[in-house]
Amino acid sequence: MARVLELANRSDIVVSIGSDTRYGPHPDLRPARAIHGDDGIGNTGRVTPVWNPDPRSAVTLLSEAIHAHGEALTLLTLGPLTNVAELLDHDPDASELLGQLVAMGGTVVPQGNALPTGEANIAHDPSAAARVASARWRQPPLLVPLDVTLVATLGSSEFDALASEVSPAGMDLHAPIEFYRVFGGTFSPDGESPCHDLTAAVIAHDPHLVEAPLLPFGVDVSGGLAWGTTVVDRRRPFFERAGSAQASPAGLTPWRVALKIDVEATRSRYRSLFLGWDTPG
Repeated sequence: MARVLELANRSDIVVSIGSDTRYGPHPDLRPARAIHGDDGIGNTGRVTPVWNPDPRSAVTLLSEAIHAHGEALTLLTLGPLTNVAELLDHDPDASELLGQLVAMGGTVVPQGNALPTGEANIAHDPSAAARVASARWRQPPLLVPLDVTLVATLGSSEFDALASEVSPAGMDLHAPIEFYRVFGGTFSPDGESPCHDLTAAVIAHDPHLVEAPLLPFGVDVSGGLAWGTTVVDRRRPFFERAGSAQASPAGLTPWRVALKIDVEATRSRYRSLFLGWDTPG
């Protein structure tokens, strides 16, 4: 993150260090070194810029930001929801003050990636995800699952734009994504690869790119074969059209779940990032 902020010339943005433990019990998952490399960025040997982390914990920083900015703030999560779950325990009012939560994680229709039905961000700390899923939020959070991140992939045009290295983003991302695409594209058509974090960030910036119906959502924390599975009751719209009063199981909370995405419009935003934005923002 410090390197990204340096590239963006935004050293004014503070960075705090998050939790180094899980929120609750979790599956025993090995590090995905074949996908992310030993250093997390494709074994690219990048040197971390000199930076001083904010002395506040991530939970404290989040709490203070939410109380300061309230509904104007969007919180985008790109990893396990450990810090957000801890925030809810530390500051129960935060969820009803925050403008919007956009969480990358889970899967509805496709298979999982870390487990047969478990996506990595959720499966690494299912208890945290369940805590966040069940909280009372100011407005329903937006879940960005594999259903859209595996569809709005990088294709040949995006890889060409990335390889040109004409923008700070292109120069920084080219080598790590080239490493990632070898195994990260396992579930994609030949020549394509997802970039899950980038897709989620683009959606957070422009939610109109996705169709995200309001659906009951929860996380399996039973410890069995479905541990870490995101459970979405896709029956709800059919029941409502039929005038049925069929209820969802207890433990599910209404979230907006991105199930479809405008692929070409999303790829256009990727290319704009790699080639340099014409206008700020």
